[in-house]
Amino acid sequence: METKQMNKNIIPAPRHLLLAAAIGALSPSAMALDYKGYFRALAGSNSDHGGAACFKLDGAMSKYRLGNECETYGEFEFNQDVLTTEDGTVFKGNIMLSLHNPNSTGGGTDVGLPQVYVEGEKLPELNGASAWMGRRYYNRESLGPNDFFYWSGQGFGGGIRDVPLGQHAKFSYAWLRKDNLIPTTTGQFPPAGALAENGSNSASRHDFQLRGVPVNRNGTLELGLSLIVKDAQGSNKVDKEQLHNGYGITLQHRQLGLPGDGWNKFALQYGVGPGTGGADSAIGAIGRLTDSRRVSRVRLVEGAYAQFTPRLGAELVAIYQKDKGFTAARTLVGSTENKTWTSLGAHVVYGLTRHIKLNADVGIDSVKPDTGPTRRLTKLTIAPTISAGPGLNARPDLRLFYTYARWNDAARAAASVASPGSALSSSGAFGNSNNGSTVGVQAEVWF
Repeated sequence: METKQMNKNIIPAPRHLLLAAAIGALSPSAMALDYKGYFRALAGSNSDHGGAACFKLDGAMSKYRLGNECETYGEFEFNQDVLTTEDGTVFKGNIMLSLHNPNSTGGGTDVGLPQVYVEGEKLPELNGASAWMGRRYYNRESLGPNDFFYWSGQGFGGGIRDVPLGQHAKFSYAWLRKDNLIPTTTGQFPPAGALAENGSNSASRHDFQLRGVPVNRNGTLELGLSLIVKDAQGSNKVDKEQLHNGYGITLQHRQLGLPGDGWNKFALQYGVGPGTGGADSAIGAIGRLTDSRRVSRVRLVEGAYAQFTPRLGAELVAIYQKDKGFTAARTLVGSTENKTWTSLGAHVVYGLTRHIKLNADVGIDSVKPDTGPTRRLTKLTIAPTISAGPGLNARPDLRLFYTYARWNDAARAAASVASPGSALSSSGAFGNSNNGSTVGVQAEVWF
């Protein structure tokens, strides 16, 4: 698991295939088998005496997580050392199973296979770097409080990873496909990513990353370039002349050495056409191929984490994003808009005893379309927690939480059009009200 919050990326797969993969991975002949996983589940009641309600502003690309994830979700990863050669090279097989239930109290659980790949590590021919092929995600960058994956090297293809350049820097390259084999990279279900947007069309992504360039004490620079190259011939709905190439650029500064194992990340991102990522939160992911070079996305991301004392830890989030270039015919409220999205949030944890801590977070989202009123949502959660330890990242967590949210009329109007039935919409749990709350319990663990 590369981050504390694992991506909610659901890719359907035949259940018998998943079962066979799991049995094979756990067979008695398996040796040097490693496994890790993540799981969360929530149950609650809203202030209008219905089920748990969760709050997200339409047009924002994330929501603040604490006491605000109504789905049940889990990921379970198995890594098998297949062969170790005399020169120290290690070949591994990797499988990740996932499950997703959009409603913790209902049925309809989807099982997926988001990762299945083979990797050769410590290759002398690559100066100790790795080569891999299959479906995977790697080098993903996210913000914990709102689970926002803004930079991601995930997909189906192959590449080389962490080739040393000089004393500190490392280079990675991946060739990734986006076609009918991968329905989505957004974590949404049903598919809302490139497959849903592009139909039978497909494209290649050439992903270049350079990381670990030292610029100051405990600080490094990281650069990413993603080139999206169409190879589709069009369809009966979209002519090939309407399809476009695109690109995404990321420049990030990473600062280590904050209290505890703390860090700070500041990223500047720019995407054009399909390189904006479309419905995917990661700039550089393959977005809608019909987006021309007039369509662009610029983003600033600031994230920080520190464990100031054994009892006190905090995370901070700040996001600015500007989308432009869409024609009136392409505008879709809550999804495809010329708009500015800003987000500011904090998650604070204080350990009262060794196994009891107090979680609290607040998140403020604002979406300002070029035409129309600004939409706003403020969300606050307090969560007394029984935990494995007092630290922010200590797990498992058993939480009792209270979540309160307030939104304006513009947010309710947009939700009524873009996501009818959601908590903010007039057809949702709170009707024409501009506020609501949920009280409930939530379990979260990674291992």
